Amino acid sequence: MESAITNMINTHKTKRLAVIPSDPLEAYSYRSDKYLQSYFNPLGMFDEVLVFSPLEDREYCKAGMRIVPSKPKQIRRRIVEYKIDIVRAYGGYWACDMACLNKVEGVPVVVSVHDTDPKLLYNSIEKADTVFCVSEAVKQVVLTRFHKPEKLWILPNRVHLDVMRPYSVDELDDLDKYYYPFKYRILHVGRKSKEKNLDTLIEALRILGDEYCVIAVGKGDSEEYAKLAEKEGVLHKCYFIQSIKNEELARYYSWASCMCVPSRWEGFGIVFIEALACESIVITSDIAPMNEYIKHGENGLLVKDYENPVALAEAIKRACQDEDLQENLKKNARKSVDGFAKNIIENLEADYYTKALSFKLHKTNWIKRVWNLTSSR
Repeated sequence: MESAITNMINTHKTKRLAVIPSDPLEAYSYRSDKYLQSYFNPLGMFDEVLVFSPLEDREYCKAGMRIVPSKPKQIRRRIVEYKIDIVRAYGGYWACDMACLNKVEGVPVVVSVHDTDPKLLYNSIEKADTVFCVSEAVKQVVLTRFHKPEKLWILPNRVHLDVMRPYSVDELDDLDKYYYPFKYRILHVGRKSKEKNLDTLIEALRILGDEYCVIAVGKGDSEEYAKLAEKEGVLHKCYFIQSIKNEELARYYSWASCMCVPSRWEGFGIVFIEALACESIVITSDIAPMNEYIKHGENGLLVKDYENPVALAEAIKRACQDEDLQENLKKNARKSVDGFAKNIIENLEADYYTKALSFKLHKTNWIKRVWNLTSSR
């Protein structure tokens, strides 16, 4: 008995984090290894980071992490074998199940939730020790199934403000000259999916007239949107782009006449923070979480009737043509997102990990007290 309890209370110097991402690491291929290393290991607070994932088919190392293919039934053994101190699951659905239904005594489980869709929040989250939510809107959804509000913490997405920055007119000259021969350019950034509401924007483009175009950047099947654009007579004014590297995307944010994504729902909406950091004129729906950090007429424009192409067209026209409004929005845009800077959010996340690790320490101290009482008899 003594050796078993001693093993449980002896802490090892190496601090290890296990992460269960909801995507294969290949999905992050557009990110640098340096970015991934800081994303999964904020401030380098862990000596080792291991990725336990059923989406990987081989063991390898990437971005300072060791990737270990793992099925749910293997998780408990992996945690013990690799002496894991804390487990982090990304997403409230299958990754949450994998972490929360295979807990090891004394090893805290943290789940981060990024979406307001209740279908992506599984009941297993009740077993989490701590939950990170990207926004207040997400927090309200999580509270319907995770009934420990004191262990539910807001952790917004982060923006690298050195990358997402305003560009001068001279730095954007090539985009004007060679690519998009329209006076007003509307940028839409997001997956080609229902929640991003690209369809209403395309319908608004018909109302706006010949001087406007839409540049839709994001992965997904563009066919249905191209068909809609053809039906509306605006296909020649639509550019469908699957992806743009982050540095280049920052140039697009700065260059576009406005960035308009009239989302039907969002968990956080990192593209809006990026666009504001680049001093873009941002137009989006008047819903949470966007209206948590975008104030209408102050650092962006919010549209209540975002399913109405006429209302959307009016907001776009105002954004593109009202110079006084543009000056005011640009003046306030970047400073309004200072709090989402990469270093600030990483410090916050590291503090949260430290707090979550204290749960393990408290449990260890309790076991030690029990052992002392037992051994003194």
